[in-house]
Amino acid sequence: MKFFAVIAALATAAFAQNITIISPSSGTSVHAGEQLTVAVAKPNSQTTSQEIVLLISVVQCATEGCADTFDASAGAVGQILYNGPYDPQYLAAAVDAPYENFPVTMPSDLSPGDQIALIATHLSLVGTGTYTNLQNTYVALNVVSD
Repeated sequence: MKFFAVIAALATAAFAQNITIISPSSGTSVHAGEQLTVAVAKPNSQTTSQEIVLLISVVQCATEGCADTFDASAGAVGQILYNGPYDPQYLAAAVDAPYENFPVTMPSDLSPGDQIALIATHLSLVGTGTYTNLQNTYVALNVVSD
């Protein structure tokens, strides 16, 4: 029984460290080559954590769209737009979690009509025993013409 309690505690701690993409929202229209600000939030947690890296990337979804074909947990990375430190802060009163803004440029080879997954991949060390937490999350974006 103690084993299951430990596993449940570790899972709870890892879940509390999860990030979300708060901007742009899913369904946003973007243009090839456009500069876009990506806001990534990480809710507060009572568990300590040390941020290691954040990747922001894009991958084209299949013709059925991202919701039906893209699995963020599979570890797909695609074309990397940002690779570096992550240090979320309270930047605006309207957002109830620390977050950080990242200016990125959409790839110039995107075609109008494509649906892409904007992916945030987050690696951190969690807890006093320090174990790794790797998370992928995404929002689906629509590529439009000028």
